[in-house]
Amino acid sequence: MRRAAAVTGMALAVWLAATGPAQAGPAGAEGADFIYVVEPGDNLSSLAGRYMASADGWRLLQARNGVADPYRLAPGTRLRIPLGQIPEQPGAARVVFVNGPAQADGEPLHAGMALREAARIVTAAGSTVTLELPDRTRVTLPPGTTVAVRRLRTFRKSGLTDTVIRIERGQADTRVAPEGGGVGRFELHTPMMVTGVRGTRYRVAADAAGSRSEVLEGQVGVSLARAGAASATAVPAGYGIGVPAGAGLSRPVALLPAPQLQPLPDTVLGPAVDAAWQPVQGAVGYRVSVARDVAHTELVWTGDTADTHIGLDGLPEGSLYLAVSAVDAQRLAGKPASGPFAVRLNPPAPFTLQPAAGTVRYGESATFEWAAVGAAASYELAVSADAGFAATAATLQARSEQAVQKLAPGAWFWRVRSLDAGGRPGPWSAAVPFTLEPAPPVPTLQDDGDSLRIGWPADARATAGYRVQLAEDAGFTRMVADQRSADNEVALPRPPAGTYYVRVARAAADGHEPAAAFSAPQRITIVAYLRDGQGGAIRLGDGARDEGNHGTGVRIR
Repeated sequence: MRRAAAVTGMALAVWLAATGPAQAGPAGAEGADFIYVVEPGDNLSSLAGRYMASADGWRLLQARNGVADPYRLAPGTRLRIPLGQIPEQPGAARVVFVNGPAQADGEPLHAGMALREAARIVTAAGSTVTLELPDRTRVTLPPGTTVAVRRLRTFRKSGLTDTVIRIERGQADTRVAPEGGGVGRFELHTPMMVTGVRGTRYRVAADAAGSRSEVLEGQVGVSLARAGAASATAVPAGYGIGVPAGAGLSRPVALLPAPQLQPLPDTVLGPAVDAAWQPVQGAVGYRVSVARDVAHTELVWTGDTADTHIGLDGLPEGSLYLAVSAVDAQRLAGKPASGPFAVRLNPPAPFTLQPAAGTVRYGESATFEWAAVGAAASYELAVSADAGFAATAATLQARSEQAVQKLAPGAWFWRVRSLDAGGRPGPWSAAVPFTLEPAPPVPTLQDDGDSLRIGWPADARATAGYRVQLAEDAGFTRMVADQRSADNEVALPRPPAGTYYVRVARAAADGHEPAAAFSAPQRITIVAYLRDGQGGAIRLGDGARDEGNHGTGVRIR
């Protein structure tokens, strides 16, 4: 803590000098000067030849830096080389990753594009862009960010970059010169703050509340953007600094520690998963992101939450990396906790067909149907009494797109997934709710010539009785009788000879709609009768008694 306090008020130049040879070589820029930290064997002539237009530039370096002997330089000494004396050539940034709608100068961005100096880049909500500079520096722009590339060049002789990016709103996450070759100049400007850097990893954000910078690796120098601002304040790794709206540069503060993540499954089947972590003392919220690279430069998902958990959705297939940072009251995001996981989306889940959501099926079993998936070698069906499938009642393997499962009456959920030729599953389909009811009662009939007596097996579930319908058509649009019965039989007036249809259902408590489905319509034929002097029935023509019905005058089909 004493060292952090000492660093807080120091200029970047003093802090870099104190770090010694570990910071040797190209060390960024301060104002109009490129800073070089002397390495063993360096002399002014060799440095002028490496960076300046002419080797004769050593004389300028000697005068500018007050060097007594141009051939005897102490390792660790900081030399200033005027940027105006370093020949440069136009540079380019390569777009290496785009997720969602993003534009540069009004044109859609796509991976592989080259961006030049003066480009203005905008990421929409839900989109991210990653740029890569010639020295492999990566700049990641999260959703809702607008930046302008003020300077994009390279030192002609050494290939070091000279980059200045202005953040108008949003945030930039950077991994500068990751291969350790140093940097010529790399600065991120906001309307309130300038952040200059030697090879490091840090974040800069700008919004209506002010500007903020968080250092994860290396060190940065931060100063106010206004003219005449004091020299840069050095901010080491693990610290953050800000410029609140209408205020001056704050003191560097320690970033909050990384949260402890709860482990994710090694492989997530489907595009969504819940992430959770332990609370961090002092946190007012958490910043969450998912990237497709371990360096976390290619973001595929970002979000913020005040809770210690969040739902990730819309994830792509492949190896991914989760990162969570705690955010403090000054809106500084702390050290990230990260962990790998994989998402598997193939073979894709089939489209479910039957039973459809909310439908009712009748009988002792349910038949399930789904659409074929070309990449599937087989399928797996699961049925459960709860939507979360905590207790699976049945799991079936199927080679075709249909399966039958015996089930008890009640409310159920079903889902299905595809398996590839190696037996590896893809994601489940969404859970589909349906209800299975007992099969409706099946009627039997007797015809005594005066009335039709319709009976069926008693059903203990028919607490409100039964409902019987007789119609002239199988669709029951031309109704002959629609009658309720408290018992499992009913007598209906005998209709004229002809073909009719009959069905039965358990009645609802209100006496109108059935509580369950009607039985399948049964076709019956009512034959014509004449009676003799003793009242007996006499057969007429095609209206012969059906011997199978023992002279009832009714044929059931």
